[in-house]
Amino acid sequence: MIRFKAICALWLILAIPVVAFCAARKAAKFPLTVKVIFSTSYDDNILKYSALDLNRFETNTEPFPAEITTTDDWINVFGVRLYRDFNLGHHVKFRPYYAAKISLFAVNQIKNYQSHNFIARFAYRSRAYLSLKYFYLPSFYLRAYKDHDWNAYHGAQFDLSRPSASLRLRLAPYEFEAELGRELIYYNSFFTEYDLEAIFWGLSAAYSPREDLDLALGYTFKSSDNVGFEQSAEVAQIDPSVDTEYGDASYEEDQYSLKLSYLLPLRTHWDWKASLDLRRALRYYQSALPLLQDPFHAGRQDRRDTFEPALSVSPLPTVELELRFTYDLRRTDSPDPSVTRIKNFDDRTFEFTLIYQVF
Repeated sequence: MIRFKAICALWLILAIPVVAFCAARKAAKFPLTVKVIFSTSYDDNILKYSALDLNRFETNTEPFPAEITTTDDWINVFGVRLYRDFNLGHHVKFRPYYAAKISLFAVNQIKNYQSHNFIARFAYRSRAYLSLKYFYLPSFYLRAYKDHDWNAYHGAQFDLSRPSASLRLRLAPYEFEAELGRELIYYNSFFTEYDLEAIFWGLSAAYSPREDLDLALGYTFKSSDNVGFEQSAEVAQIDPSVDTEYGDASYEEDQYSLKLSYLLPLRTHWDWKASLDLRRALRYYQSALPLLQDPFHAGRQDRRDTFEPALSVSPLPTVELELRFTYDLRRTDSPDPSVTRIKNFDDRTFEFTLIYQVF
C-alpha cells in the first residue's frame, strides 16, 4: 500500500545535490545558506470530514463513493530552504529566500501536493524589515463534491496564491509587524463557481522579557469575495444533508493568534524549547440569499480553533528536531441544523520534523 519506491526515489533525488554540495564545500564556501527538511506525520482526518461523513465513509453509505481509501494517513514531507544575504550600502541588507516542499501520502496519493514560498527581504540596521512575499500552492485536492452543472461528482482541486508585503520593526524587547496582501483561490473546471478572491491585513506584536521567553499576539482581518458564484447564471437546488460549497460563499473573518515559546532550563548542552500556538478564526458568511436557496451560507458563522503544542531541540548548531501535536476543529452555527452536522469536524496530527543546515 505504501509507495515505498516513490519515496526512496525522491530521497535519492534530494540526496544527490546534497552530496555534491558537501563535496564542493571542501573546496570553497558555498554561496547560499541551504537547509533541508524532512517531516513525517500521522493525520487522523485528512479530508476534515464531519462525524456524519466519517460514519458514512466507514459504513459505505456516502451519496458518492469517496476518492480516498482511508480517512487517515501517514504523510512524509521533503523540503528545502535557500537564502543569501547581500549588503546594499552601509546599513541595508537584502535577502532573497525560497522554500519548497512536497508532501507524499502513504495511501491516498490523490492528496499529494507541493508548495512554494518566495520572499525578498530588505533589512535596515537589523531594526526594520520590509518583506515582499509570494506563496503558491498548486492543485491542492479538497474532496469530492457534486458538480451541479452536470449532476455528477468530481474531485475538487484548487490553486492558491498569496502575494503580500509586510513591515517589521524591532525595538528590543518588543517587535511589531504589519502585513497587507491578497489571497486568490481558483478551482478546477468543474467548480469554477467556488472561486474566491480575498484581501487581508494583519497586525502582530512580540515581547521578549527574557532571553528564554517569547510572547507574540496577532490579529488578521480577511474579506473574501466569491467571484465564481457571482458569475454563475443561476442557483442550483441544494440538499443540506450532503456537503457542498455551492452558493454565495463570500465572507469576512477575524483571526486571532497567541504564541508562547520558552527555552527550558535544563542542565544540558542541547537547547530544549517548548512552544504553544493558539489560533481562533471567526468567519461570518455574507450571503443575502434565502435559507432555502443557500442553506450552507445564509446566516452561517464558523469558529475554527487550532491548538499546537511543540517541543524542539538543537543537538548541534546545524540540526533541529521537533515534535508537534496539532488539534484543529471547526464549529458551525447555522439556521439549518443539518449544515452544522455536516460542517463540524475534528482533526488531530502528530508530527516529527528534522531540519539540517547543509551550508
